[in-house]
Amino acid sequence: MLASKYEQRKHLITGWYMSYKIDGIRAYWDYNMGKLLTRNGKEIFAPQWFLDGMPDFDLDGELVFAPDGNECGQFQKTCSVVKRHNPDDRWLSVKYFVFESPSWPFTFDAVYDSLKNRLFAAHIEVLKQVKCTSIEQMREMHDKYTAREGEGLMLRAPDSYYESKRSKKLLKVKIWDDAEAVVREYHPGEGKHEGRLGGCICTWHDNRNDRTFHVGVGFTDEERENPPKIGSIITFSYFGMTDGGSPRHPKYLRIRADL
Repeated sequence: MLASKYEQRKHLITGWYMSYKIDGIRAYWDYNMGKLLTRNGKEIFAPQWFLDGMPDFDLDGELVFAPDGNECGQFQKTCSVVKRHNPDDRWLSVKYFVFESPSWPFTFDAVYDSLKNRLFAAHIEVLKQVKCTSIEQMREMHDKYTAREGEGLMLRAPDSYYESKRSKKLLKVKIWDDAEAVVREYHPGEGKHEGRLGGCICTWHDNRNDRTFHVGVGFTDEERENPPKIGSIITFSYFGMTDGGSPRHPKYLRIRADL
C-alpha cells in the first residue's frame, strides 16, 4: 500500500489516524513463505531468531536500525545492516515498526485495535496511531517530529481497507517532498569543489517529463570524491516545482539501492 500526497484544500482528515513517517526499509512479513520481503518482493535476509519471533499472520511495516530507540530512522545505517545476505549482530538493534496486517479483511481501525492489544516479540513494535482532531493538532505533531529530524506524518482513513497500490486513503504529510532520479552525467565542481563532483545532472525516475535538472547540494566530501554511478537511482528532496516541471531546490539524500 503506497501513500498519496496530502493537500489541505482536498482532504478532510478530522477523525483520521496519524502516525510518524518512519525512514527505514519497508518490509512485508509473508507468514506462508516465512520471509521478510522488500516492497519489490526481494527477500530480506534477517537472522533466524528475528524471523522466529514473527507472528502467524502477514504484516506490513518498516525496519529501522535504532540502537537508541529513536523511531525517526537512520536510513543509511539501516541499509548497511538489512541489505547484507549474511546478517550480523547489528540486527539486535533493528526494530520492526508495524502499521498493518494486509491479510486481515477488516477496516484499519479494527486492524489497529487488534494489533496494539497483541503481545509481540521485543523487536516488533506496533506504530502508535493518534486520532486527528484538527489541522492545528496535525501541524503541531508534524512540526515536533520534524524538529527531531523525522520525515513527516502518515494519515490513514479509519474506515479504509488495505490496498496493494497507491491509495487516497493513505496520505503523507511532508514540508519537503522527495522523489527518485536517475543520474545521467556529472557536473564538475568549482571553487572548493574543484577537481571533484559539483553535482549530478538527473532525470525523473518515474518519467513524469523529459527535463533534466541539477542536484548539487547534500553531498558529503566523501560522496563528492566517489559520486553515485552514472545510471544509478538517487533519492532527493525538493520544495515544490517550477512552472516548467523541474524540482525547486533539489537536495541529494542518498542512493536508492532497493529500486
